[in-house]
Amino acid sequence: MINDTDMDNLRHMLGIGSHIKKRQWGYRNHFAPAGVDLQSMERLEFAGLVRKGRAYEETHYYHATEAGCVAAGLKPYQIRKAMEL
Repeated sequence: MINDTDMDNLRHMLGIGSHIKKRQWGYRNHFAPAGVDLQSMERLEFAGLVRKGRAYEETHYYHATEAGCVAAGLKPYQIRKAMEL
């Protein structure tokens, strides 16, 4: 089951935060988890909100899917930007 921390990680992956201007949201689409964040990515992957990418050190990069972008609250132009990365 997806929890608040999972959604926070998804938003972080997409560059969504109070310190980032909304028009810039979606400027990135990657997250390299460690520790408990790895379990978070696995839950998000099982839900279809992220996909596992290439290996990175002791982990893998994860990337939001279009469904993940929608769940995170991105607008269509932000989704297009995030999916181009």
